[in-house]
Amino acid sequence: MTLFNFLAALMHNTSHVSASKQLAADLISNYGLTGVRPRISHSDVVKVDVYFKPFILSAFDEQNQKLSVSGTIYMSWVDEFLTWKPEDYNGVDVISLRHEDIWIPDVTNYERLDVGSSAINVFEPYLVVNSTGFVIFFLQSDMTVYCRLDMSEFPFDKQVCRMRFSSFSYGNDQVVLSYANTSSSNENSFNSNGVWSLESFSVQEVEILYKCCPHPYVEIHYEFILARIGNFYIFSIWIPCGLLSVLELTVFLVHPNSGEKVSLSVTNVLAFILFQQIVVESMPRSGEDSPIIVAYFAAMIAISCGSVLASALVLRVYHQNPMKPVPSFLRSFLFKQNGPVSLTNNLGEDSSLIITPRVDEKPKDVGNQQATRIPVHGTAEHVRNGKEETAKNGRHRHQSIRSFYRNVSKGTMEQNAVDWKRLAMTLDKFFFIAAIVAMFLTLVYCMLRMVYFK
Repeated sequence: MTLFNFLAALMHNTSHVSASKQLAADLISNYGLTGVRPRISHSDVVKVDVYFKPFILSAFDEQNQKLSVSGTIYMSWVDEFLTWKPEDYNGVDVISLRHEDIWIPDVTNYERLDVGSSAINVFEPYLVVNSTGFVIFFLQSDMTVYCRLDMSEFPFDKQVCRMRFSSFSYGNDQVVLSYANTSSSNENSFNSNGVWSLESFSVQEVEILYKCCPHPYVEIHYEFILARIGNFYIFSIWIPCGLLSVLELTVFLVHPNSGEKVSLSVTNVLAFILFQQIVVESMPRSGEDSPIIVAYFAAMIAISCGSVLASALVLRVYHQNPMKPVPSFLRSFLFKQNGPVSLTNNLGEDSSLIITPRVDEKPKDVGNQQATRIPVHGTAEHVRNGKEETAKNGRHRHQSIRSFYRNVSKGTMEQNAVDWKRLAMTLDKFFFIAAIVAMFLTLVYCMLRMVYFK
């Protein structure tokens, strides 16, 4: 009994397989040309239901603005040449056929950039056909499409990429495309790749009339909104840039005697240029949308270059020749509360320092010393001694005067050196405040542009 049941089941399966093969052979042999629409009446329209469900973002070439997406394409229609009675073929109601054996709609993605073996660039799939002629074309597809990028808010940007599916050869008088609005088509099965996440997608049916053709074409427009996951860029670009900006301010806090003022400024400039090049290399070469971060880098590079010039000026002032006094207009502007501090020049022109000889530097024989009395009646020796004494007193007087002015000149040079150094430190404070104001205005501009000028 067991052997009999086994043989009966084997014969049943064999007949079932034979029926499927016979059905497939009959359908293909009687089908005719695969390029003709599957309608008995030529005036009948073929309605094709289509949807595309993205699964994985394979790659996003931002420089060339190319988006590669892997997903599932679903198409279904009714083929009037693929109908049969299941009872004639041992109850076979569903069969699989190769797509090159029957007619399939020439649905094309107009945004497609890659070139594949077919309009939708797929592998060789099978189609599922039931006895009523209902055909399901369910396949996996990898497509690379053009996606216009807007990098103005990088790295917090959102990109809108579009796909347009339509029949390439048939107008809506022959083939009408419609979106297969099902629970499966509306399900979001997109897997984030760590850089981009699918925020939303929408579908719209659009009827377009081209100048070349008398009948309009129905297109199914997909719009994908991809949001960049910017954590990587926050820690690798924004935070280091913020720290470099703070470090730029420390240039004006470094004392001119340290010897590292200009080198620190130049290092900051090079660091900002390096970061800018890293960011620019990953962006498309587009002149329409200037990224906010690029504008920030440009402003910070300008501020850094200004700090180099300011540091050089401060060092030049700090080490100014003490023989030259601080100009009067700078002295009056910077040292209003400090009173007169230096001479203008060594010629006594408009001297701002009251020159009075110090008591301990007065010549002993000048002013209070009585003249040497020379007797009216004396010998020639007395007359000669008197002349020598007078010459000696004159030499003492000139030496005392020269010593006095030498001491005054030395004190003036020391005071001039102090004044130049104080001026350099004051300029450092001024440039420090100017840099803070410039950075604040740069941040305000970036925030306003991000919020109001999208």
